[in-house]
Amino acid sequence: MKHFFSLAAAALMALLVLTLFFSCSPINLYTVNMGYLPPEGSAATSARAVSVPITVAGFTDARKMDDTMVIGTVVLSDGKTVPVLPKYLRPVNAVTDGIRKCLSAEGYSLSPETPAWNLQSNTIEKQWGTVLLGGSIDRLEVVCQKDSVKKTYRTDVKLTIVFADVKGARIIRTMETAATSSLVHVRFSEELLGQQISEALSKAIRQVCGDGKTIPKILEQIAKKQE
Repeated sequence: MKHFFSLAAAALMALLVLTLFFSCSPINLYTVNMGYLPPEGSAATSARAVSVPITVAGFTDARKMDDTMVIGTVVLSDGKTVPVLPKYLRPVNAVTDGIRKCLSAEGYSLSPETPAWNLQSNTIEKQWGTVLLGGSIDRLEVVCQKDSVKKTYRTDVKLTIVFADVKGARIIRTMETAATSSLVHVRFSEELLGQQISEALSKAIRQVCGDGKTIPKILEQIAKKQE
């Protein structure tokens, strides 16, 4: 019996040492859930539904950085920095998926295809349907200044969105959309990091896909050119 308790005590001590070790180990990476957040109380509408589907091309990442998986930084109180990465989707996939979700919620018909497009008119392929939407990520970042008392979150998102007439192989419109935000909080968490960048990204997307004016005008313009 004494031998049993000795083994149990030894095992408990080892567990405590491991727990202490990992709790004191420096964190070298944060991962967050980033994605499109529909506005509260929103519901799909058919008011702007059209018979012609929109083809959403995969977005490209135009950020000038070595690792385009990085979407932010946590600055510790001692000045050291820890990178922030998305937990599930690459930035380009998160943006492309967000555009599709917003368009669908607004009642637009979508093509199931997601082609790779470099945003040049001479690379548009006829099988991409009638209306093509693509774009690039110009800025996508959340920064948290993690001081001992307060935590300051700042986000900055900028997208370039390009609309094209597939049959005419021409660019119809190129526009920029951007959103920034800031939050001062007593708590730090990966959840708050993800929430901040997701809200800014969603705001930038809805400025184009959810305003009820931009896309209907573009669809009308393309329809007139094809008459």
